[in-house]
Amino acid sequence: MDVAVIYNFAEYPGGGDLVALDIIEALLEKDLTVNLYTSLPEGIQKAIHYFDKNSRIFKNVAIRKVETPKMVKHPYNIYLITKKTLNELKEHDLIIFFDDIPKPALKLRKVLVYVHYPHAARMLLNELVPYRYKYTFKGKLLWKTHCVLFRRYFLMNWNKPNIHVIANSTLTYSHVARALKPRYLAKVYPPVQVKQIIEFIRRANVAEDNIVVYVGRIQPEKGVEDLIKAVAMLKNADVKVRILGFNFDINYLQYLRKLVEKLGVAKQVSIEVNVPRKRILEILAKAKSVVHPAHYEPFGIAVVEGMAAGCIPIVRKGFNGPWIDIVKKGRYGYGYECIFELAKIIGQLIIEKKGTIMHPNDLMARSLEFSEFMFKRRVLELLKTLV
Repeated sequence: MDVAVIYNFAEYPGGGDLVALDIIEALLEKDLTVNLYTSLPEGIQKAIHYFDKNSRIFKNVAIRKVETPKMVKHPYNIYLITKKTLNELKEHDLIIFFDDIPKPALKLRKVLVYVHYPHAARMLLNELVPYRYKYTFKGKLLWKTHCVLFRRYFLMNWNKPNIHVIANSTLTYSHVARALKPRYLAKVYPPVQVKQIIEFIRRANVAEDNIVVYVGRIQPEKGVEDLIKAVAMLKNADVKVRILGFNFDINYLQYLRKLVEKLGVAKQVSIEVNVPRKRILEILAKAKSVVHPAHYEPFGIAVVEGMAAGCIPIVRKGFNGPWIDIVKKGRYGYGYECIFELAKIIGQLIIEKKGTIMHPNDLMARSLEFSEFMFKRRVLELLKTLV
């Protein structure tokens, strides 16, 4: 099978890059021909370095650089790449996209799209629309413009015989099925580098501390203020909060820092932005719990990473990836609905030192179900049905 992957590594660094790397790695391990079509050819090496991959594995990837204007950002640069190379792409047996499908893909033999959460579903269902587009006139105007342009260049109906879809979670699966109606839809959880984390924790061999940690983007959707407010209810307790975030919304970051000062918890709460991965692992190695307060999260890779480090997960309840797919509605962690409940759980775990429902080794074992090995195996099983 000859496969083309259309993706820009390192454009928005994160878990999406690991998904794309692992798909390519799985294909190469089966001696399939892999061609990467990208406007950022240097990006794959950045991703390989960040995730500490063996670069030799990827030496057989044929990289096809496709020029796109720098001012054209994702997802529109993906459309341009597809349109410019359409005749070449028609020669491949399978073309892999991520999240959304450009209209020219209808002319391709077979299309596989791995979906974290598509723009098309956001528009059709009016769900998971980023905060920055919802509450200001400028934001609303930008979103309306995006919706008009997107419909011109991308498919809003995936009920086509050549389109196969993989969703990353129960929430995404449900929304894609309802909004885009693909004929072929499967669910495969994204890969997490749990084995590397478990090995790092064992080598570190550090004593556990009264640390509660959040790892993820600094943006309003993540609900990080809940954690700060909860700790303020435990002001005199020996609880340390470490917020390790990727700077995504400077206004929200400033709001969080002011909130820390306003609530008088500066000695308990620290916010570190754009920290190296090694630093994140060092904190997780000492932490007691990982908190994921997002209001609406398709999956939640940081929760699995915390579990791999032996941290007890506390996540928001609801139709949410961390609650449904990862902690299995309380089987592998705690859920909360309000700030008071979050504070109570933190207090029980760290101050009263009771209520621990799982041993760290059990949490690590659960995290292995989301390993890169499991991800690649499931993807390859699905690819067999496309041959």
